[in-house]
Amino acid sequence: MKDIAVLISTYNGEKYLKEQLDSILLQKFSKANYRMNIFIRDDGSSDDTVNIIHNYSEKYSNIFLLDSDKNLGFSLSFLTLLKQISADYYFFSDQDDVWMPGKVELFLDMITKNNNDQFICGVFSDSWIADEQAISTGKRLLAFRSNQIFNGELKFEQQIFETFVPGSSLCINKLARNKILNYNLNLLSQLEPHDFLIALIISYYGKLYFINTPTLFYRQTGENLIGARNTNKKSYLWRLKHIKNRVSDVQMAMAVGGYISDKKSKFSSEIYNISAGNFSFLKKLLFFMKYRHLVSPKHFILMPLVYSVLMKKALKIKKE
Repeated sequence: MKDIAVLISTYNGEKYLKEQLDSILLQKFSKANYRMNIFIRDDGSSDDTVNIIHNYSEKYSNIFLLDSDKNLGFSLSFLTLLKQISADYYFFSDQDDVWMPGKVELFLDMITKNNNDQFICGVFSDSWIADEQAISTGKRLLAFRSNQIFNGELKFEQQIFETFVPGSSLCINKLARNKILNYNLNLLSQLEPHDFLIALIISYYGKLYFINTPTLFYRQTGENLIGARNTNKKSYLWRLKHIKNRVSDVQMAMAVGGYISDKKSKFSSEIYNISAGNFSFLKKLLFFMKYRHLVSPKHFILMPLVYSVLMKKALKIKKE
């Protein structure tokens, strides 16, 4: 029998946590082949969240509240759970979503078929954007981005320029978990969200598969730490600030990508050197033009130029 660990980091989640836990407990999969446990780390809630978890853990023998005496922040809290728990498969879960009944079974089928379980592997899916009542709005979280994922696999290079993987729909195997724990997670969690870090590591050293079907309702409450995009009817000033912020985000992704891959490929060496300020304007422009289909599928001439102009300051991640 193989162990499934569902990892949840909570913070003032009393309003929706029960519904999420119920949806996980109702998951359909082979109980003869898999054993599922839910591990929760509370990150310093001041509401009734901890009492709710205690009540559930008393009622269900597969729900556990781990000791947590301080606030670590969203990303490090999840990565701490990953470090503390030993299992064959790990599912990450937000505290306020609702899983569809066949989610776990669908992910397990994907991650175990064709001997995918013999190497570093992860799976993620699309989600329905939902309202506060967890009712689907009919819109998908990834929207147009799902069309950029070919043959059901997300590549390392794609993630440098765009965010694809929500932690709420991410599952990884034990080999992936062990690889992730090789890194300085205290440092990296301060630079990027845990789901981005995990997806980047898996896609570089293994396979990261995409299920182009929503498997959960991603609740938009106005309180989400990281929510769905909404750029409609924004002012020109907002759009200019958004472009500048995006350039900064991409530069950070380049620095982290170079750090994770240790510059072992030509691409990873190039992104490191650009983020570190080692490339001239011309070399930056040639790089961004070469990967213009990833930089911006819509503005594949303008955006490479924008990145080359705005990415001026050096950004380096110091290794211990």
